[in-house]
Amino acid sequence: MSGKRRLLFVDDEPEILDLLTYTFRDFDTDTALNSDAALEILRQKHFDVLVTDIKMPGTPGFTLIDCARKLSPGIVIIVITGHHQEIPEEARQKVSQWILKPFSLQAIRGAVLGSLDKAPDR
Repeated sequence: MSGKRRLLFVDDEPEILDLLTYTFRDFDTDTALNSDAALEILRQKHFDVLVTDIKMPGTPGFTLIDCARKLSPGIVIIVITGHHQEIPEEARQKVSQWILKPFSLQAIRGAVLGSLDKAPDR
């Protein structure tokens, strides 16, 4: 593998983005406060993993997931959510892992590292 793996974090809570950025400071990371900003970033850069909330103001996280798959078919998608009861069945199959808020740092780090172990190097 050459270079650091790239992670994109999307959540409407800046505190969560700060926590994720700090937790993954050994990776190249970008953040977005909503799906529209995330889509702009995804159009400009390649990412290995997208970690996103699904319930945010503006464009829903499910739309972001669909667009991210089209822009980067090999991207690993991990959802962090407090609204697991609102997850449609068809969305469950598009996501590598679902992590319920509040999550532990060990849980999110384990999910990302585990999914990267299974993903091909880029």
